[in-house]
Amino acid sequence: MKKYILILISFLFIGCSYDKIYENRESDKQDAQKVINKFYFLIQQNNREDAFRLFNQKTTSKEKFNLVLDKIENENGKIKNDSLSTWQTFVVKGTNSKSDYLLTYEVDRDFSHTQETFIMQKESDTIKIEKYKINFDILQNK
Repeated sequence: MKKYILILISFLFIGCSYDKIYENRESDKQDAQKVINKFYFLIQQNNREDAFRLFNQKTTSKEKFNLVLDKIENENGKIKNDSLSTWQTFVVKGTNSKSDYLLTYEVDRDFSHTQETFIMQKESDTIKIEKYKINFDILQNK
């Protein structure tokens, strides 16, 4: 009987997942910010090739990436200044590891002010941009 109880307890421990959940940790925010800071730097340097590498290649095509950047720059101008306005992070470490990041930036451009949102995930220890969304306020055109 003791053997059966030990075997049952062993299976319970094997079946358990040992995950630690972290929400909105400053260190996770800083890791995600490094990616976006690099993105903005590369865009300002007109280095689209390296900027594109920051995106998940499975969800973003190079052609669409370039079309979006062309449209943003044509309608809103080049980046003059950017600042992080809101952020959220959700990191699970353990057997079911997962890392999600959402950062929103206020960006001053030549012709307008934009709000740019990045949704990112960590894959193979590298944070990749999954989605890039931009809103602009035409009332603030200069």
